[in-house]
Formats: sequence, structure tokens, C-alpha cells
Amino acid sequence: MKIRSASLALVMLLATGLPMVAKAQPSVIASTPAAGSSAKRLSQITLGFDAPLSPGTAGAEIVMTGMPGMTDHPPMVIKAFTTQMSADGRTLTLALRKALPAGSYTVKWSATGVDKSRVAGTLDFAVE
Repeated sequence: MKIRSASLALVMLLATGLPMVAKAQPSVIASTPAAGSSAKRLSQITLGFDAPLSPGTAGAEIVMTGMPGMTDHPPMVIKAFTTQMSADGRTLTLALRKALPAGSYTVKWSATGVDKSRVAGTLDFAVE
């Protein structure tokens, strides 16, 4: 009977929300421009994360993957931008020195969360 009571107590504890240790890996929950969207006169890109990033660990690369009128446009890395992290560590801003020309783009980003998990991803969008 004692074993059954202990088992029942454990099941009840698990069902009611036993605090569990979980690593919260940061992921992008919002971006400007939005993934898969089109923008005009784009001079800034923002990535919003659901968990804070460790200071100084976020990085990004902007790659032009297509240009109107060119069927075989080779990938071209855009280097004329700076990155800035918000005070709360949840927003990464890429400030472009000049607005991006018309074309398709991919932002490749990587960062480390405050839990030391390394994450990376991409954001695809177009500029009209």
C-alpha cells in the first residue's frame, strides 16, 4: 500500500507541474522584415528573440541571393552594416549604411543564449 501511495503521489506531482530544469534556447520570434516578406527602402533589419542572448555573442551575415533581371546571380555578401544588441539582450539590429537594392536576401545569424546554448538560423526576404 505504501508503494502505491508513493507512486500516486509522484504521478500527481508530475501532473500538477513539478518544476523541471529546462534549457531555453533562444529562437527568433519576430523580425523586420518578416520572414518571406517584401520590403521597400530597407535600411535596418531586426531580429527579436524569445530569450536573452549573451552579450557580445550574436553575429549576422547578409547575403544577396538574387537580383531582378539576373537569372544566375551569384551570392553576394553585404558588408556595409553594423550590429547592435538591445539592453535586454532580446533584439539584434543590423543597421545598414545604405538601403539595400532590389533583390532577394538571406540573413544568416548565430548567437549564444545566457544558458550557453549556441543557436543559429536564417531569415529570407526580398526588397522591391
